Amino acid sequence: MLQSVLQNLIPVMQNMIMAVIPLAMLLALTGKDQSGTVKKRIWRGILWGLAGAAFIATVKLGTKAVKREVYESLVLVVGLAGETLLLGIFLWNNKRGAILEKYKLLGVTSCVVAITALLYHGLELFLFPVDLITYTNELISLEFLMKVIGFLLGLLLTWLTGLAILRAASVLSSRAIGNILAAQLVVIMAKQVLVVAQVMMVRKILLTSKGMMPFMGPLINHQIWFLYLLLAVTVILPIALILQRKPAKPEGLNPAQYRKILITARKKMRWSGAVALGLLVICLFSTVGMVYADQKTEIIPAVPMAAEDGQIRIPLEKVDDGHLHRFSYQSSTGEVVRFIVIKKSGSAYGVGLDACEICGVTGYFERDNQVVCVLCDVVMNTATIGFKGGCNPIPLEYKVAEGKMIVPVDGLEKEKNRFK
Repeated sequence: MLQSVLQNLIPVMQNMIMAVIPLAMLLALTGKDQSGTVKKRIWRGILWGLAGAAFIATVKLGTKAVKREVYESLVLVVGLAGETLLLGIFLWNNKRGAILEKYKLLGVTSCVVAITALLYHGLELFLFPVDLITYTNELISLEFLMKVIGFLLGLLLTWLTGLAILRAASVLSSRAIGNILAAQLVVIMAKQVLVVAQVMMVRKILLTSKGMMPFMGPLINHQIWFLYLLLAVTVILPIALILQRKPAKPEGLNPAQYRKILITARKKMRWSGAVALGLLVICLFSTVGMVYADQKTEIIPAVPMAAEDGQIRIPLEKVDDGHLHRFSYQSSTGEVVRFIVIKKSGSAYGVGLDACEICGVTGYFERDNQVVCVLCDVVMNTATIGFKGGCNPIPLEYKVAEGKMIVPVDGLEKEKNRFK
């Protein structure tokens, strides 16, 4: 069950943290704007981005009118333009030392960055619950509950880390926040450029050469590296706070006033510790947790069965233990047709192909006394095996006679093309 939790926690956490980290830093930076105008525009952008992602998810699922790769590429191109302008503002600020209120473009640019970040990363946030309901056979089940818990824990961890980053960064100077945010944006933009380039390569808009592939291939296959790099850059934030010296007592302050200064300093350390802890947990989930979540259960090989007089006969004592049993039959034209048998209750058995209409011939395995689809990891309701629908195995006819289960070969021959 822990594996099921991690399989849903990790993707939502990795996806949303790429948007939450820069947005938290932006909010911390604009907190220095005493007018509050820029911060309001960022929050407006966050709300518009979430609303837009929810709308696009609905359109995509309802009409299939939106091709995801086209949508995401357009969003990223607009986002890249906004992030480039934002980097330009930071560079100009470092050179001139101007205050935030002087940049009229900062509010608009920050709003655009917030919108595009959530239009891109927030889409999965709204697609996940729909996919979960669509591909789960039983909504009232422990498996469904574990997936929901994983999803919610991923969101909670992301939100808490973002909150810690916001609070910790707020005590730094505008210049320090801007420098860290600029480094984060460079990492995020590099990943976005890679995603857009990948789409353009697939659609033959961007022609590739032999010299490009050794460089592009590893980056495309290991995009998780950008998350690790973003976490590494963000670690600069707690380090900067920890390196700050203990505040000296200013002249003329009484002990009570100095204690307030020390309390503020201790709060800085707590928030810096919270940021470091959040980044560490995310890193551990994205490394050790992913290894565990992606662990594949060993699938027992199917037992070859020979036919006699057009029938396969399986002694009942071989399948009476309530566990999943996999068998195979070589058809007249050479295809190896796999089928499964499991005792449900009393004299009832679930018999079907080791394949379903949705996931094809990837088959099933047993985990924690449950029958699970190899491809989508959906747990089958044992009582429904042998019936059509959902991710259930494609049912096969059988009968029980003289202590044996009899499976007609005709039914297997009819389905052999599925296993080509």
